[in-house]
Amino acid sequence: MSRVEHMIVVTFAISVLKSKRREFIQAVSGILAGASREAGCINHHLSQDLQDENRFFVSQSWENQSQLDAYWRSERVGVFMGAFHLMRRPPAVKIHAVSFTAGIEAVKAARASNHSE
Repeated sequence: MSRVEHMIVVTFAISVLKSKRREFIQAVSGILAGASREAGCINHHLSQDLQDENRFFVSQSWENQSQLDAYWRSERVGVFMGAFHLMRRPPAVKIHAVSFTAGIEAVKAARASNHSE
């Protein structure tokens, strides 16, 4: 039986040591800039929590698990894992296999069906 390949979305919630915040941003920004050119990468994003300036989120979207696995074996991910010493605790990681995607049209359709009741 063959495995169905779905788009993969990975999120990291990261709490950084206050004294290492600038170093973390520099390290991760460089890592993500290069990661966006990896085969199968749809996108990478780094964002900051609005309530806690030392809490960050990294989100990645990949065409499939095989390409994500190849990326995880790369030196770039080794460097990212080396940045763990800048964190208050290990990151919380979630991996989602996505069977379909939709855009604003799904929101509009749902709102339209609500108005027709």
